[in-house]
Amino acid sequence: MQLTLEQRLLRFLGREERDEQRTHRELRAQPIELRVLEGECIHGAVLRAEENGAYVFTVADNNSKFRAGDPLLCGDGVDLDRAAPLAYGSYDARTGELRCDPDPFVRDQEIDLEIGRSYVLDRRPFGLSGRLRDAVRAAFATPWLANVLEGRHEVKRAAARHERALARLAGAGLNPAQVAAGAAAIATESLALVQGPPGTGKTRLLAAVVASLCAAGCRIALCAYTHRAVDNALLALRRVAPDLPLVKLDSSSSDNKQELRAARVALVDARRARPPEKGVVVAGTCFQIGKLADRERFHYTVFDEAGQLPIPHALPGMLRAQRWLFFGDHQQLPPVVTTSRADRAAAVSIFEHLHAHYGADLLDTTYRMNDGVCRVVSEAFYGGRLRAAPEAAARCMPFAAGGRLDDVLDPARPVVWLRIDHQQPGQRSVEEANAVADVVEDLLRRHGVPAAEIAVIAPFRAQVRQLRTAIQHKALPGTAELVVDTVERIQGQEREVVVVSLTAGDPAESKGRGAFHLSLNRLNVALSRARTKAVLVASAYAFRALPHDADGLRMASRCKEVRDRMSCVDLTRLYVVDPSA
Repeated sequence: MQLTLEQRLLRFLGREERDEQRTHRELRAQPIELRVLEGECIHGAVLRAEENGAYVFTVADNNSKFRAGDPLLCGDGVDLDRAAPLAYGSYDARTGELRCDPDPFVRDQEIDLEIGRSYVLDRRPFGLSGRLRDAVRAAFATPWLANVLEGRHEVKRAAARHERALARLAGAGLNPAQVAAGAAAIATESLALVQGPPGTGKTRLLAAVVASLCAAGCRIALCAYTHRAVDNALLALRRVAPDLPLVKLDSSSSDNKQELRAARVALVDARRARPPEKGVVVAGTCFQIGKLADRERFHYTVFDEAGQLPIPHALPGMLRAQRWLFFGDHQQLPPVVTTSRADRAAAVSIFEHLHAHYGADLLDTTYRMNDGVCRVVSEAFYGGRLRAAPEAAARCMPFAAGGRLDDVLDPARPVVWLRIDHQQPGQRSVEEANAVADVVEDLLRRHGVPAAEIAVIAPFRAQVRQLRTAIQHKALPGTAELVVDTVERIQGQEREVVVVSLTAGDPAESKGRGAFHLSLNRLNVALSRARTKAVLVASAYAFRALPHDADGLRMASRCKEVRDRMSCVDLTRLYVVDPSA
């Protein structure tokens, strides 16, 4: 018997909950050092102060996977039952300052932490599956929303409103694709999707659309999966609409509170919020929007970064309105899924799910990438429809010929595969780390690229640590400004030059891991952070992985196609002791 979408979503949530609990039990059984290596723990977090209800720690090194809003346990790392529940806020690598808040979803919590004491921060399960199941059942009990989710809806728009929106947006300094997408969103009678590839001004367009709707007296709910995305959208809105009433539901971690207050964003508790009835934006994570009083309804719910938003997580926001605008890109990072047995139809983002049924308006002009980088990204991920804006197309990385890595760093080759055919097993490659360190050294010393304009990316945290060590051994100037991290940590950012270490070299081991390194979404995000130069450091053996599942095989094949679009410089003999091994 074929399962309905509602049944598949409920089953997916059940599996996620069970796998999350199992993973948590396994983590608790591991020593602290191993949890740190897995990115599931921060050791040696010294509590420095308590400021406005937030806990400020000093952390020497943070290689964790934690993101804003993630639930944590703060204690000695051994007796987790007595640890204090916190929510991860933000981390400043330059100062080592880590900010956490009391967890907003734990009621009547007692937190007794001592200033000056060193603590261990562990991951704690979200424990929100029950609320998400309630949202799924409520959505499918609502016929018009169920029709939309199941692909049976016909999207319509108001012709007069569309014409007015075209005229209004045309005078807002937007490009033709932005005007067309924005007008379609404003005129929809139900839903609209706007796909924003890297650097295409998606958030700017979102702000222009929301400001226009509010000027017409609409009440808007603005939400996203993370506080960072919500805050960025609010700040963009304030730049577009200086006098628009903006309200942020402030019951969880946010690392921009001071900046939000400076932008005159009212921070209120979700349970006590009484926002105006017209011409206002009420913003928060989807969970926070769901915590508003039942009587709170909106003309539109607007979702930012919808490509990372799981379907169940979007439903609390969708239940608050009958018109929905989704801004995102399903070709970039997908939702984080815990279970290895996830039903793909239920595990995709709300954006990808709706895109399959209704399509989207594509923003086709990037203001970030030069023509060479854009061409590779466009052909590999966007069907050749993405182009560089004239002011970005001709950008060129600084270059002084005569260096040992000229073939790699020549601006005439904007995207390069630096080939090193090692067969290192595991999630660490010394060969690639040494090559990356040499590339960074040449960029800084010879070509004059500032450290703050270089990003070094790897799929595994073990390789991130290896890369940092190799670069530190060079004793290069200004490397405190250098970003060395995973793809997830750098999404939303951009740099002049990006160097990617694919790391994996043993195709047999990659097969067992599911070829995590061969992810089109991650490769897209990594390459498209670059304005003028992207270097992929990788072994040819990394592309020989044969995942067990059909989706994995298609992904691996597509990754080979992306690789073949790049100029290749083979330096195997320079970095591998025995290339024939």
